[in-house]
Amino acid sequence: MLRRGLIMLAGLAGFSCGVQADAISDFYTGRQMVITVGYPPGGGYDAVARLLSRHMGKHIPGRPSIIVRNMPGAGGLIATNLLYNISQRDGTEIAILGDTVPFTPLWTKEGVQYDPLRFAYLGSLDRRQAGLVIGWHKASAKTLDDVIREPMTVGSTGTNDITSIAPRVLNAVIGTKFRIIPGYRGISEGALAMERGEIDGWMGWCWPCMKNEKPEWIAGKLVNVLAQFTMERHPELQQTPGVFEFARNDDDRQIMRLVFNSQEMSRLVAAPPGVPAERIAALRKAFEATMKDSEFTGEADRMTIPLSPATPQAVEKLIADAYQTRPELLARAAAIINGK
Repeated sequence: MLRRGLIMLAGLAGFSCGVQADAISDFYTGRQMVITVGYPPGGGYDAVARLLSRHMGKHIPGRPSIIVRNMPGAGGLIATNLLYNISQRDGTEIAILGDTVPFTPLWTKEGVQYDPLRFAYLGSLDRRQAGLVIGWHKASAKTLDDVIREPMTVGSTGTNDITSIAPRVLNAVIGTKFRIIPGYRGISEGALAMERGEIDGWMGWCWPCMKNEKPEWIAGKLVNVLAQFTMERHPELQQTPGVFEFARNDDDRQIMRLVFNSQEMSRLVAAPPGVPAERIAALRKAFEATMKDSEFTGEADRMTIPLSPATPQAVEKLIADAYQTRPELLARAAAIINGK
């Protein structure tokens, strides 16, 4: 009798799972999903989004088609606000967020219309361990020590983006003289501006990204790598110091860790709050499967797109830990980043 009851319960559980899977498949069949990117076509975020769009759909029950929507502006805030406030909350819209977006509310409320702790994260595509400070070869500054002695102009995509935050922090903490030139919509425009001589350099571009998108720069020695946003030097950049090596005390080091560790997990993929839990579970499972898909990873290799995925749990912990930072340290970081 007991055995019969257990068999019936197991059968019911299997039936329930099957019904749930069928409901997910029924919902997504014939639908079109959207991946929103807060940067213009032609850059690294756009390339990764289009790569993901070509492969993730087959891992979602119902196999929906997926398109990419570019909404550049304000260092990714426009796209993030759209995802949080306007996007459909039914599991058909996700976004690839800028690296600093989850941390921006820690130091400013300007332009912020979202709570990063309420997004449903699917994971991240990369662990950006080699964000860079680069200078065009014609710029007079060849090292970070040079920028402590003389001014250097760097382009920026928005006041709350790493391209603005990083130079402000380095100016305040280690005494550099970076001058921020705003108004560029992404690295594609920034790269062209360097080539034209409009600006001397750029911050936050990762080493693998630059190798992929501008191999001629590397081959022709057209840029100098002044520093990297890392605790440990990248294996391929052993002659280039990390910014943490310039910290003058532990408080300064903690400020830099708070800012630059935001790039520890790069290209976070998120859905808006309020999406049914079973659809979030299906999307997370599909994202994980895509990261292991040999066709996806093979195409990423051919495009020289770096992949080092992180789980949604790891992403959530990174963000939650940042929000536990000591208030006095956050206040100092906010004052630096906001130029006060």
